[in-house]
Amino acid sequence: MTPNQHSNDEGFVSLNVKASVLQKMLSGEVLHMTDIHCTCARSKRVLQKLLIQAAANSLES
Repeated sequence: MTPNQHSNDEGFVSLNVKASVLQKMLSGEVLHMTDIHCTCARSKRVLQKLLIQAAANSLES
């Protein structure tokens, strides 16, 4: 088992994020989905699900 597979099994999502995008994330600025790139199909599905959940939760508030 590779290290990436092991970490994915523990609830982690593999992403590639530019430093400028990470800075936006940490400062709470709005991001565009194209700013975040998944390194595998599984991570992409998890990220899409989390984003949908976050959007649904913000609509409920």
